[in-house]
Amino acid sequence: MSISIQKVSPAVGAMVKGVDLSVAVPPDTFEVLEGALAEHGVLVFRDQHLTPAQHVAFSHLFGSLETHVISEALLEGYPEIYVVSNVVEDGKPKGRPYAGTYWHSDLSYKAAPAMGSMMYALEIPEIGGDTMFANMYVAYDTLSPGLQRMLEHLWAVHDFGHADRRYFSKRGAAARLNETARKKTPPVEHPVVCTHPTTGRKALFINPGFTSRFVDMTEEESEPLLEYLFEHITQPAFIYRHRWEMNDLVFWDNRCTIHHAIRDYGEDTPRHMHRTTICGEKPVPV
Repeated sequence: MSISIQKVSPAVGAMVKGVDLSVAVPPDTFEVLEGALAEHGVLVFRDQHLTPAQHVAFSHLFGSLETHVISEALLEGYPEIYVVSNVVEDGKPKGRPYAGTYWHSDLSYKAAPAMGSMMYALEIPEIGGDTMFANMYVAYDTLSPGLQRMLEHLWAVHDFGHADRRYFSKRGAAARLNETARKKTPPVEHPVVCTHPTTGRKALFINPGFTSRFVDMTEEESEPLLEYLFEHITQPAFIYRHRWEMNDLVFWDNRCTIHHAIRDYGEDTPRHMHRTTICGEKPVPV
């Protein structure tokens, strides 16, 4: 069966058919997938039947894999797999129940953020639990030339704890990061506009979840422009909304997309996913 790659939305993403990820991927197929990721930013593979070892093996083709700082959410025997799950077993959660329920780019709070991520769906709600992806190339391209030039000279602070403060603490919810995780992830600085190392295109590299302020500015001073940009980058024209099916594997490029898991399902509705995260490099300023 030949490989088929078809766009899933005008903004970002493509469906890949004709590839079985449970077996070794030939070099020519790998080249096709690498090119498709560069072109589309998000790749969807339906009906994949993967063991954790097979998931890890396919992910390794694209680089070394991260071990997430939240150790209690790692799959036993497979530290490369971060479990996103609201399933409770023997009184203990099997993973992070509501990870990523805000717009973000994976590990942008690290000095070398993630290149890409692969999420595999093991159990999904009948209704709800979708994930949205936004195209950060188009977000940059549609800004005015004057604002583009200004942003190209700015750097921003990315902080893992910012999501706690922005989305949870203000509502009185308990902090989701323990002290150990906080100490391992001090705030870092990245350029607001980056050059993608593969495509050479410019992309905005900010996100509401982890970008707290501009460098040399306070949060209060940064807020008006950041909030304008956050609204801009998440407008519907830039978004693909993925409706998960069992055994989907979705592969996204964190360098040119952001994503948001939608928490619109009940506490007692199981959603169980495995994610691998591919190591990246320091973002390249323009």
